[in-house]
Order: sequence, then C-alpha cells, then structure tokens
Amino acid sequence: MNFPGSKYLSFPDFIRLCLQGLKPRRLGILIGFAALLFLSACQYSTKDLGYNYGLLSYDSLENKAYLTKVGSLMNAQETGPSTEVNFNGFILAQKDSRYFVMDREQKAFIAYQVEEKGIRAVAKISMKDIPWEPYMSWVNWVNPHTILIGTVNHHKFNYLEIDLDAMKINRQGPLNIPETAAENNYVGVSGQLVDHKLFVSYTFQKGMMREHIVPCDDTMYMAQFSYPELELQNTTKDDRTTWPGSYAILAPNSLVYQDHIYVLGQPGGRTGNRKGKPSSILKIDTKKNIFDPSYNFQIADGTNEEAYTLQNLGDGLALTSVVALDKVHSFENYMINRVANFVLLDLKNQKKTKLDFPDVPLDWSFNTIWDDDFAYISVYQQDGNSQIWQYNRKDATLKKGVLIKGAIFRINRLKN
Repeated sequence: MNFPGSKYLSFPDFIRLCLQGLKPRRLGILIGFAALLFLSACQYSTKDLGYNYGLLSYDSLENKAYLTKVGSLMNAQETGPSTEVNFNGFILAQKDSRYFVMDREQKAFIAYQVEEKGIRAVAKISMKDIPWEPYMSWVNWVNPHTILIGTVNHHKFNYLEIDLDAMKINRQGPLNIPETAAENNYVGVSGQLVDHKLFVSYTFQKGMMREHIVPCDDTMYMAQFSYPELELQNTTKDDRTTWPGSYAILAPNSLVYQDHIYVLGQPGGRTGNRKGKPSSILKIDTKKNIFDPSYNFQIADGTNEEAYTLQNLGDGLALTSVVALDKVHSFENYMINRVANFVLLDLKNQKKTKLDFPDVPLDWSFNTIWDDDFAYISVYQQDGNSQIWQYNRKDATLKKGVLIKGAIFRINRLKN
C-alpha cells in the first residue's frame, strides 16, 4: 500500500493502519482507510474449492490478513481453513475465485486465483503509463466480465475499461467533467452505471482532501454520460447535502434500486467537514437525469450526528454507520474509539432503525452481503472477534451466524 509521502506498505501493514481502531487494545494514531473488495459472482469454476463464501479478516495481534473459506455463513461446522493473504495493493474487483488488485508498487493490475492451498498471481496488466488515484476512484460492472474504473488524477477525470476474463484493457480516456477553478479539488467522487448511462457524483474542496481541514463545498454535483460512448449529456446540482461518497473503492456510498440511484451525501471529510450540513440520501432519477426534488431521506442532522457509507442489503434496504458527534473531539476518535452504530435504512419508505449491535469504530469496508431472503452483516466485537448476523428481510429478525477471529473487512461469494 502506498500513502502520500510514505514508503510502500505490505497488505497486512495497510490493513493494520486502516483498522487499528478495531484492535482489542487501543493503539496510537490511525492513518488510513480499508482496501476495497467489490463483491460479485460470475463465471470462473470453483467446484474444487468446495466453499461458497470467502471472509477476509485482519488479526491485529498477529498483524496478518487471512481469507477464511466457509460453506455457510450460519453454520460453524462448514468453516474451512484460513489462508494468509498479502495483496500488495487495492482490491478493485472480485469474481468467483479471483481477486483483481491494483498494485501501485509494480504499477500493474494483477489477477490472483484462490486455490485449495493458497492464493497465487495468474495474470498481469501493466499500468505503467495509466493515471490512477486510489482515493479518488470508483468501479462499475459493465457486464459479468468487464469493469469500468473512473478516477481523478491531476485535476482531470479519466476512465479505464478492463476485460477480466481476457485480462486486457479494452479502452481508456478522459471523462469530460466540467472544469473547476484551479484552487479547487474534486472530492467525494463516485459513479453508477444504469441503463446505458454513467452518472458521476462529486463536490469540491479547496486544499487537499487528506488534510481534513478545509470544509467542502455545500453542494452535490452530478454529470451524466452516455454509455458506451461516454459523451457528456447533462449536468445538475443539489444543495440539500454534499460530499456524495466516502472513498468509493474502499466502501460503498451509493446503490441502484429499481433502476434509480440512491447516493449518500455526507458532511465531508470528517473533521474537515461542513458543519451543520445534514447527511442525507438523494435519489437520482435516471430517466430524467436529475436529483429527484421530492426525495430527501435525512439520516443525520450534521449537528449531533453524521452518517457514513451505504451498504446494499437488497430489496430497497441499506446499512449505514451513524456517528454520535458528542463522542468525537479529534480525527482519531472516528477510528480509534467506538463512536458509530449501525442503522438499517428503508429507502422506499424513508425509515431508519438502529440495530441492536454494539457500537463500533467508523471503518471503510465491504462487510455485508445479501441474497433472495437474507442479508448478512459482520460486527466487530470488543473481544477481537467478528460476529456474522443474518437479517431476515421478511420478518425483520436477526440471528447469529459464524464467529471469525479478527476484524472481517470483506465478505465475498466464491461461486454462484
């Protein structure tokens, strides 16, 4: 992993920095964010593995990350062996038994194959001359074997389309987002691909985002492109909230439900946020290419609480992390202290329900997955274990599942 001004870090070191607030014992200053694992199941045969799910977790005492394969998220007897993983980069996609990693040290996009006894690199694409910025990027699935990566680098938007089966770059080029003043930076960047249209959401901030000092702009912006042409068709804005994202390759902040986009507007970069601006979910009407003026689902008022990340739980339900601001006195409090709680969101009826889980540190991860009837949520406990909970969408009940050592930061489906 590579932080600005730092040397390259190993995968466990990166996760340690991302999740050190999750340790059973308190550590010093947190610096990073979790690596992305975008979850999807597609084509590669995994019959030889014999397991349905992969759980990526971090053991803070050992400073190691592990992949644990399980047959069921509810039955501990179907839990298989754990394999140490050491991806040197950001996981941008996962497809059955393969993880696809952007390795900034090697300047390469690498495919790793999960096998019975371990994980090995099987293919590589050179990224030497291709601009990419991890904290200002997002990933969309074009089809079951193709991803579209959007990124902001040197004050300009670019895209990169990769065929994961062939492991080749289909095309790359600029996205013509309207330019802004030289002193502004694009922040809160995310995108969704719906019905041959690409919708890119963003806002602005003077100074560098990572400084967490200067408040962001008070407005959310959106640019709509045709797909596959990727020609700019429309732009719009909405000042009911701002900062439409966390760090989109690290944790989700928007989702598609019934062909419309629901995007969480946050107050900004935590301690560099816009005080008093509510955390609200806005709906992008993908037929009219506008923010729906009749939809404004306020999650937190921005004065007493803030909301971060938007995990899809299926059927119009989502999960967010709500932070009580009376527990926050510095940037480190967000990560080191247990200042957040999980809140269930009903997007259709604009209702929210605090789940009966212990408070957790605010983290950026993909720690949920869902199927036809159930959603599964990982909750990191004070004893250093992660408890999987099954949420029944039909009767709104919770049931305990498997218990995994360490902090689960990704849940993925290893086969259909």
